[in-house]
Amino acid sequence: MNEPVHAKLRRALDITIEMIDAATSENWSRVVELDAQRQTYLEQVPASAEHREALLALQVHNRALLERANLAHEALQRQLGQHQYNHRALRTYITSSSSR
Repeated sequence: MNEPVHAKLRRALDITIEMIDAATSENWSRVVELDAQRQTYLEQVPASAEHREALLALQVHNRALLERANLAHEALQRQLGQHQYNHRALRTYITSSSSR
């Protein structure tokens, strides 16, 4: 693998690991910012068999990142559902209290 391409892949992999760290801290705005940086490096790498190992490593890390994002999304959905339930219950209580 030629050195400039290897350096770009290495940097993309490093950024992916930073993205996972940011996701672990639930810093999703940082994840998005890092992804934009990573895309810059990945767009400069030609797709070829000689880059297979590095691209597979990126894929594994990307799956871990997506898994974290899905877990965060599910947690947020649960919180939103609970908030909506609480809001309806409070509205019902207020309505029933004012009619007495």
